[in-house]
Amino acid sequence: MDVLQRMGPPAVGTGMPGGPLTLSGPATRADASAIRRDFRVWLTALADPDTADDLTLAVYEALANVVDHAYASARRRGEMRLWAAVSPPLSGGRDLVVTVSDDGSWRRAQAPGWRGRGLPLMHTLAHASVISGATGTVVQMRRRVAPVPALVPA
Repeated sequence: MDVLQRMGPPAVGTGMPGGPLTLSGPATRADASAIRRDFRVWLTALADPDTADDLTLAVYEALANVVDHAYASARRRGEMRLWAAVSPPLSGGRDLVVTVSDDGSWRRAQAPGWRGRGLPLMHTLAHASVISGATGTVVQMRRRVAPVPALVPA
């Protein structure tokens, strides 16, 4: 278990730029979009635009999976949570860890078709792992993010 995993989600909100980010909301499309936008804003100071776009897409896929699958058999929509943190500066960048979790139940795809591309996409854009059990599902994604070059006045 690495340091970021042992730290766990912080008890407070977003904090300083580059500090841990905690977001949550009902598992709805509107809240998934709002969490995605807030994550992208937080990530702006930590990663170049292409990397930030890749990670934002991977995070949204995880959030969309919560909306579409986690509470499908439940009477009420549950909650989805996002926690993200970066390591201290390392040579070549910082390690970013993002966790998307829910309290729902895993539902395997019924049949192949036009769906089912979210997990492979997450695996392509980040080192992703999925742990699912009786208490919910946790998707953890990791990626090295290079420092954002400082703007030099002309």
